[in-house]
Amino acid sequence: MLTTLSARETNLLFGIMQDLAGIEDTADLRLRLGQRLLDLLEADHFASFVWTKSEGDTDCVALNMDERNISAYQSHFQYCDPITPSFRQCRRATHVEQIILREEFERTEFYNDFLARDGLCHGINFHAFSGTTHLGDLRIWRGRNRETFQRRDLDLLNAIGMAFANALERRRAVEDRLREADPGRKLSVWATRYGLTPREKDVLRHLGNGARDLEIADALGVSVTTVRSHIKSVFQKSGAASRAALLASLNAPAPTN
Repeated sequence: MLTTLSARETNLLFGIMQDLAGIEDTADLRLRLGQRLLDLLEADHFASFVWTKSEGDTDCVALNMDERNISAYQSHFQYCDPITPSFRQCRRATHVEQIILREEFERTEFYNDFLARDGLCHGINFHAFSGTTHLGDLRIWRGRNRETFQRRDLDLLNAIGMAFANALERRRAVEDRLREADPGRKLSVWATRYGLTPREKDVLRHLGNGARDLEIADALGVSVTTVRSHIKSVFQKSGAASRAALLASLNAPAPTN
């Protein structure tokens, strides 16, 4: 249970609740929330990912972390990450030392070659779910020269995290309704979910309209080989095994996470 909040903490929590209710764009919301959380929890680093089953951790916003290091996480370190899978299973704010012994953690590649590069040492995470669907996360870190997080910090993050999960779930429901009502938006949402490039999205739009590879190439002013390369990339990003499966996924009532 939280003890009495200071005036500063109360003001920050009030601002967080206003942001959760008022900021519609999910990336903007997470970035603003990160700024307030760093202040509230007296932390140094923040990251937040939206996760999809086929792509791993995607759509990251971060504060006080090198963009190249974030890219390295998405391309490599998430696949040797010894803590995040366990964090996800906890369904509440959790300290890294509840997941793995500090001595063991500091011997991992993940710590030495990823976290330590930006000075991350003491961490707490919250992972938001709607049923079995992972919606997003909040990752808060302090540097080595700082004291570790305490139970009170976990309680604060847990309370905020539950409100964060509710906000993401509401936005997901609105997004799904808009996608069903507007096929163009449906494609945009699908393309964002799977991290498609603008050109891959263009190819997919023509493919969804029944165009053949040569017709798509003519429409976009590229070669057939380039079109097929884009389609192959969309297969890899979406996890679809065929064009029929790809179009079925695009036209499904809701994406499968």
